[in-house]
Amino acid sequence: MKRFLSLILCLMLAAACVPALAETTENPYEVDESLTGEFTWWTYFDQAPFLKEQFEMKYPNVTIHLEVFGGEDYQTKLMNTLPTGQGVPDVFDLEEGYVYKFIDSPLLANLNELGLGDACEEYYDWAVAMGTDSSGVLKGVCDNVSPVAYWYLRDAMEEWLGTSDDAEISAILNSWDAILEKAKEIYEASDGTVYLWNSLKDIVKVAGYSLTPFARNGEFAIEDGWLELLDTMRKFYDSGVLADLPGWSGEWSSAWNDGTLLIRVMPSWDYFTDWEKNEGNVGVAAPHMNSYEGGTYRAIYANSTNKELCAKFLEFLTLEEYQLQNLAVNNQMPANKNIVNVLGPDYTNERFGGQNIMKTYDTICLNIPDIIPDQYTRGLQNMFASHAEEGIENGLDNDAIIANFMAEAKDTYPELSGL
Repeated sequence: MKRFLSLILCLMLAAACVPALAETTENPYEVDESLTGEFTWWTYFDQAPFLKEQFEMKYPNVTIHLEVFGGEDYQTKLMNTLPTGQGVPDVFDLEEGYVYKFIDSPLLANLNELGLGDACEEYYDWAVAMGTDSSGVLKGVCDNVSPVAYWYLRDAMEEWLGTSDDAEISAILNSWDAILEKAKEIYEASDGTVYLWNSLKDIVKVAGYSLTPFARNGEFAIEDGWLELLDTMRKFYDSGVLADLPGWSGEWSSAWNDGTLLIRVMPSWDYFTDWEKNEGNVGVAAPHMNSYEGGTYRAIYANSTNKELCAKFLEFLTLEEYQLQNLAVNNQMPANKNIVNVLGPDYTNERFGGQNIMKTYDTICLNIPDIIPDQYTRGLQNMFASHAEEGIENGLDNDAIIANFMAEAKDTYPELSGL
């Protein structure tokens, strides 16, 4: 226990640093030399070497043969390799965007049978659901989650909203109407040089997992909430107060880092903050609707001869010790709910101006509706967002936008009824 408490203190201090490999005075794990063997692991994830290093600190007699592939090449290689049974890795990673192309395959091992269901008992429910197939069998395990938040600069929010406190910001921006009203005020007061909100697609990003998915049990349907959201997007567009910068572009990133775009709608992972410029000046606030974006799930090849060893690897992902390390070094929000209690109410992160970002993210994660995603959920969300944005910008009415959306949905997912 003493060693674990020392680790927590080190990690709380390290969380203020720019991401780099952790430098600890002692191995943060209880070393187990009895576990031996080797296995292969394929991934697209550039932080995989960190996980490999951490695992081998705990299990020094296990060797991981890691291969990292880039871009779409990885997904294609995996799809072409798995069915052949030749050269298949023991463990492989799946990204949220295509996890459902694989999750129902019998080529993925049943992780419940390997004890991983118990290991994930303290996870956020929706994080487990993303790694579960259509019959309720756990097939993939993550080590972090990606709740969507409002990233902001403290000095800019003080100037334009009168506060840099995340709870106060959430209270001010507590509805779409409130957000739009503030966006208008800020735009007018700044003579059109400062924007609160960027784009129409950001509205869908915030609302997407608080609305009933377009496809449930093989049937397509549009609930009224999506039509109301379309009306909201139209009001934002007609207001003329959107920054409308290409998402995740240099221009978009620069505007936020300069304080001329006040809100960046982003999941908890981040590649766009200029930490050298804004160290200690960053905050994150919970939106009035709760959602997530992204996720990496690790699966085991069903015919692997190393399944028990690989199960120990996936179990390692779930450990509080490892997820604390991942938070401190890589700023990755833990999937294990216990981390919030381990860090405690006095936890602060100096990179984020002394904010308890875990408390903010935990609030978002706990309020994400109990929606079990499937192979249609994210794809149809993105499709709707594109048709809504393009249709509104081109002057189409709601009926035309929905008709175009449903036509593409039918072409893409002809097996769905209701189209």
